[in-house]
Amino acid sequence: MKKAIFALAHSIFLAAGLAWYLISGKNTIRAHRALVYFFCNSGGRFNEWCSRVVSARHKPLKLASKNGVLGDMSGVDGQSALQQLNEKGYVTFERALPADACERLMRFALNTPANIRPMDGEVNSGKPRTAIYEESKPEAVRYDYAVNDLLANSDVQTLLSDRSLLALAEMYLGARPRFDVLSMWWHTNFHSHPDSEAAQFYHFDLDRLKWLKVFIYLTDVGPHDGPHSFIEGSHRPEGIPQSFLSKGYVRLSDEEVLSHYGAQREIRFSAPKGTIIVEDTRGLHKGSAVSGNSRLILQLQLSNSLFGAAYPKSQLPAKRTPELANMIRQSKDVYRAYI
Repeated sequence: MKKAIFALAHSIFLAAGLAWYLISGKNTIRAHRALVYFFCNSGGRFNEWCSRVVSARHKPLKLASKNGVLGDMSGVDGQSALQQLNEKGYVTFERALPADACERLMRFALNTPANIRPMDGEVNSGKPRTAIYEESKPEAVRYDYAVNDLLANSDVQTLLSDRSLLALAEMYLGARPRFDVLSMWWHTNFHSHPDSEAAQFYHFDLDRLKWLKVFIYLTDVGPHDGPHSFIEGSHRPEGIPQSFLSKGYVRLSDEEVLSHYGAQREIRFSAPKGTIIVEDTRGLHKGSAVSGNSRLILQLQLSNSLFGAAYPKSQLPAKRTPELANMIRQSKDVYRAYI
């Protein structure tokens, strides 16, 4: 009886939140919590059902080309990438981002103030602490760059207009993609044990109905440099056991995750800078603790809908690369999160 009442309450919160989103374009905390509740209680099938509804309303992008940083997604390479995403939940493109773009983004990161994320056990005052990252004396485990600063960066704008990213996302999502949840951060060797606030324990994401995250290594990442890790196949419906999902939206230890899946299902992405990892982070993933060199990573997300978690509004500046300006003219809704 109690479970039925709980489900009914979440159904009301979800319906009310969806109605408000359709009217105002804004998300509510209760609706997002309800989305997490139904994901966990359905083993992920609720999101698949909702995504099929979104796909039924899909208006395909009109891309003159599907070529870009990932290569040409219009042919065999695109189908191969899509197949691996469907089966394994990830696909990698080694050294895909040109070296000069990596260098420019590194200079940006070394000269732009970042927000120092509070660590486990620290009291969050609510006031962001900012500093320029210095490799020789990091002040915390994680440094995050402001979204508006990233949106003003021409290399980030080039990626936002990249047709190969848009094409692969559209194929996987079965719907017109929307860019959102843009971020860049350092993971440092401030201490060598995992920090949950820095996302260094296994977890699943659930900001939207369905999405792809694009992780771009901007430093060489070896085994001790905080490689991104993913549990192969855990992105699929019922790919995460109910014993984990019943805990809700929480962090999980390596021991409990690997005891269920086995070490062979854990993929640790040690790779050179410029490597791009495209991943469905409904699957279990984490950033490993750093004991070697600090790791800099840029993340873009492409979602089939912006319904879900609420984020502060960020804005693309008036100064835009010609490619991005052209894409916005063609497909303004793809960039609705930032205009």
